[in-house]
Amino acid sequence: MMLPWLDDPVMLHSSRADTCKLTAAQCEYRSGYWRYWYQADHVYGHATVYFMCAVIGVFMISNIISKVSKRSASGNSIVQRGLAATRLLAYKTFHVRGLGWYSPPLGVILLGLCGVIYFFSLTLGPKPYYWPNTKTLSYGGSPPIATRSGWMALGLLPFVMLLSQKTNYITLLTGISHEKLQVYHRWTSWTMFVLALVHTFPFIVVHIQKGDMVMQWDVEVTYWTGVAAIITQAWLNIMSIGPIRNRYYEFFKATHYLAIGFFIFFFFIHCDFRLTSWDYFIAALSLYAFTLIVSFLRTSIQSLDLHALFLTLPDGTLKITIPTKVCWAPGQHVFLRFWALGLHAYTTHPFTICSLPDSGEMVFYMKPQGGFTARLKSLVQSQKGWMPMSVDGPYGDTDTASTLASHEKPLIIAGGSGVGYLLGVLRGVLKEAGRAKDIKAIIAVRHSSSASWILETVESILSETKSGVSVELHITDSVPVEPSSSSDDIEKVASRTSLPISSSHAGITIIQGQGRPDLKELIRGVTSEGSGSVGVAACGPSGMMSDVGNSCAEAQGRILRGGKGPRSVWLHTEAFSW
Repeated sequence: MMLPWLDDPVMLHSSRADTCKLTAAQCEYRSGYWRYWYQADHVYGHATVYFMCAVIGVFMISNIISKVSKRSASGNSIVQRGLAATRLLAYKTFHVRGLGWYSPPLGVILLGLCGVIYFFSLTLGPKPYYWPNTKTLSYGGSPPIATRSGWMALGLLPFVMLLSQKTNYITLLTGISHEKLQVYHRWTSWTMFVLALVHTFPFIVVHIQKGDMVMQWDVEVTYWTGVAAIITQAWLNIMSIGPIRNRYYEFFKATHYLAIGFFIFFFFIHCDFRLTSWDYFIAALSLYAFTLIVSFLRTSIQSLDLHALFLTLPDGTLKITIPTKVCWAPGQHVFLRFWALGLHAYTTHPFTICSLPDSGEMVFYMKPQGGFTARLKSLVQSQKGWMPMSVDGPYGDTDTASTLASHEKPLIIAGGSGVGYLLGVLRGVLKEAGRAKDIKAIIAVRHSSSASWILETVESILSETKSGVSVELHITDSVPVEPSSSSDDIEKVASRTSLPISSSHAGITIIQGQGRPDLKELIRGVTSEGSGSVGVAACGPSGMMSDVGNSCAEAQGRILRGGKGPRSVWLHTEAFSW
């Protein structure tokens, strides 16, 4: 069967038949374990798969131990200290002020370092890097360093694709929600890209030295398809860098899948069924396609005749209400598609669910900014009534509220748009009750206009329970602004003016005009006094999450040293973006 750009006849695997015409000693050298081209897929491709499966296995075992330890850690100091050690690695982060960069947790960094060492060792350890070819002697046309780096890059392909999915096999095995796997998706993508570069340049070096680079480009399809694949791969990785992705997010989303399609196409042609190269494409695409089909069918079924109602709150925040029979857990999120948004209808956007399933409706809060949210705000203002929707999800941890409720001291922290997450989790904790004796919530917002609807919602939640709950509402901005006559200016002033606000509920304390809450000191106080256990859930800006994580990591250090205070401190965080 003849296909454009592929060798004829097309097969699933190319032949491993090797007719070495060198001397016996040279053939033996050429077929060494780390050098032999005809077995390189088994040596390096399989080594990559084994490493990635081992990493997944570590997280899988950790997830099992975590679930078992919830029932056995209460009186076992060894288990408590073991948990504290792993949590220290999971919570500790670093802030590079000059770059405005917040690092992943220390444990993730160490795991990434292990990956760097592993792949660098496999790439640079075996010798030679280039064959000692001469004009009359040729061990092969593919430099050994290019061969092994190419197979390792290809071995990462299925994992890069699987880690990108919302409906995720790895989540099923490890219990890690899809958004927390994005850091591994990006790191494996960069590793694959670096290995692809290491695969590419030795060929350029060899053929420039031979003086036939132009001829190879004109004759060999593998050269220009390889360049096309690596250009699209570079685009995918560079556009995924945090500041660039956030700055051009709408453009990033619009071009990402298109670039992926081009990359897979050119990469597939480039491999040209050499040895077992196409097996990796078959595995990657079949697993990826299955998750897409499952996600599509679930979204289609649960979105039949689904509509949303919008309400604009005093500070401009949109309240979105969707009646539905879908089940979810407190703190989970879904991806919403707004069919009336024109081109934006082709994209989905994540929203945290702020209500409980027994209410019969999903409630979301969204603060319009630019791009998609500004377009939605404009549409809501011009189009009244119900808007057709589709809901993909729910996703995220299913036991956050129940785990919090199982601790004697649950602490829920939210800042800015993270308040929506707090509302759902707080409802869930109060419903679960459990062992919780001292439930505390800390909310930080900038303006009193935002605080008004938040306060009203929190009061409504607390009125439905008799549990002892204390809520601190911090309004950080107290600078008054003179109103203007135009409606646009009035809306802007409403979002910036800090008006006196109060609550009649005894469990709510409002702290206005004193800046952001000192979360480090607050958590230090909660985690160093009394006994029992502390559970913390937080959602907010990166700086807030860094403070919360490092404070909880500090508490793990105290537990490891055998200091006074709670015997267990557990933390769960949610980020604004991935």
